[in-house]
Amino acid sequence: MQRPVPSRETILVIEDEESLRELLQDELTSLGFRIITARNGVDGLEKLQDAEPDLIICDRAMPAMTGYELLERIRGIYPQYRDLPFIFLTALTDQRDRLAVRDLKPTAYLEKPLDFNELVQAIEKALGKAA
Repeated sequence: MQRPVPSRETILVIEDEESLRELLQDELTSLGFRIITARNGVDGLEKLQDAEPDLIICDRAMPAMTGYELLERIRGIYPQYRDLPFIFLTALTDQRDRLAVRDLKPTAYLEKPLDFNELVQAIEKALGKAA
């Protein structure tokens, strides 16, 4: 599914697995998004300061700072990002994990291995571009 996105929204991709991070960057750039990448939650929090993203895609389980901890900080410390769309990517498939993050209101919670079409649909929906 290759749909061009002419508006160039900025997406911050936070993923500790380098090959997946690079794949997401390549695929989403080809769709017209401006992509900024971070290798973990700490790096992502630093990049958030300058990036002003329209959406964040973040791995749930990472070293240094988990995606859960990152989202908790963003929602609590940065009022300007309280409603920022936030999509979790995770290999954690236990329903209890989804319930653990429910109060932080992530926009979507997608399981790995990633279905790229499902990710694009979640992005479009989060950015108000659903067809």
